[in-house]
Amino acid sequence: MQHRDALIGLLTECVERAEHEPLSLGAVLDRLEQSSFGLVALILCLPFLQPLTLGPLSSLGGLVLASLGWQMIQGREKPWLPQRIYQIEPGLKTWKALLGVSKWLVKLLSRITRVRLTRWTDGRRGMRISGGLIALGGVLLAIPMPIAPFNNTLPALAMIFGAVAILERDGLMILVSIFWQTATVAYFTLIFTLFFVLGSGAVDWIQTNLPSWG
Repeated sequence: MQHRDALIGLLTECVERAEHEPLSLGAVLDRLEQSSFGLVALILCLPFLQPLTLGPLSSLGGLVLASLGWQMIQGREKPWLPQRIYQIEPGLKTWKALLGVSKWLVKLLSRITRVRLTRWTDGRRGMRISGGLIALGGVLLAIPMPIAPFNNTLPALAMIFGAVAILERDGLMILVSIFWQTATVAYFTLIFTLFFVLGSGAVDWIQTNLPSWG
């Protein structure tokens, strides 16, 4: 519950500040005192819950999150993020949208999470497991994808539940994260297969139906 309250309180303050002055992402992350990998990962994942692709931003965000997960695996005490991420200044509408999504997420988590299966979440083992899930989700998010819905949402969900597992000490969320990882891989495989098949068909049609200029 402490982490949920911290997230909502932080984003509420962000909205209030953004109404009067530009607010960088770095200023927000600094408020976390660089001590909670889970909360940092959670905040960075929120923009990617939307179903539409964000283009190069998805690749950049994915690489940053993959790096964050790797740092968790390595046992770093404080997360390191590129300066470029710290300099991003989301607008007021974006902060309000993030607050709205966070309230929805917190309401959902209050119903489904509790302390259980803590051998998967506590200590170095828990950090490695959650870090591995976040790193894998970041890599999947960073893969350049054809225009397809939910190519951001699925890996973002996998990473969010990986972060929630360690924040809430709920090992069941590890399994939920693995489910979304599997769904992401299956979905990406389907999309690339369809584009490959359709692309090959289009090339064959052009070669068959267009006149030869040779």
